[in-house]
Amino acid sequence: MTLPASTHVGRLYLESRHLPATQGGGGDIHDVMATPFGVRLLIGDVMGTGLPANRTGLSVLNAWRELACTEPSLAGIAVRLHALIARSEHPERFVTALLANFPAAGEARGSWAELVCCGHPPPLLLRGGSAAFVEPYAAPPLGLLDLADGWCRASMVGVGDGDQLLFYTDGVSEARDAAGRFFPLAQVTAEAVRGAGTDRTQLLDALAARLDEHVGDRGCDDILLLLVTMRLSGGQPDSVPVIPTCGEDACL
Repeated sequence: MTLPASTHVGRLYLESRHLPATQGGGGDIHDVMATPFGVRLLIGDVMGTGLPANRTGLSVLNAWRELACTEPSLAGIAVRLHALIARSEHPERFVTALLANFPAAGEARGSWAELVCCGHPPPLLLRGGSAAFVEPYAAPPLGLLDLADGWCRASMVGVGDGDQLLFYTDGVSEARDAAGRFFPLAQVTAEAVRGAGTDRTQLLDALAARLDEHVGDRGCDDILLLLVTMRLSGGQPDSVPVIPTCGEDACL
């Protein structure tokens, strides 16, 4: 399933932007699903480029879509995805991944987001016109979890109504300009938040434009941005598609 640029699932609104690499690339993956355990999200980056990376990414996504609906533990999903890669024909092709779960409203942890980070860049929390990195417990990438005894750990992050989490791949965190300077993601995001306010489309458009300007024609990796906005108090827009829940197309 390919997500539209603007989507709605449960009490989350999602906005995404993808800037393909000028050469190579092709390993970025992402997905979001409504499950019996909450709304679950995956963003990842497969080591390598081209068709081999695409194939590994597809196998990870297919396994994720089943596990997200059946495995209660978010860390358990990561461990099983790791095993899939480690036992594949190409065990050297690891995948950085960030898994998230947003419990259903009304549950005891409904104002929390659960994160499992496996070698992936940390998300940004956007709140009150500011942007700050969240620092979840770190584990090696999927396929390399044996370096940590096959273990990973979930982190809990408090979120309130209107808070936003910006997920992205290393095409963003490693983006350099002509002088070799890294893209100042937190600074640019805070500026974009102040300029766009609550307009999610304008915010990501501004970020994507700044990234494109920063990298120019030097991009050798895909760039993926995924903005999640919490609407814990309810309400549902009519202008964006709704992602199916488990048991419907999302789990096929």
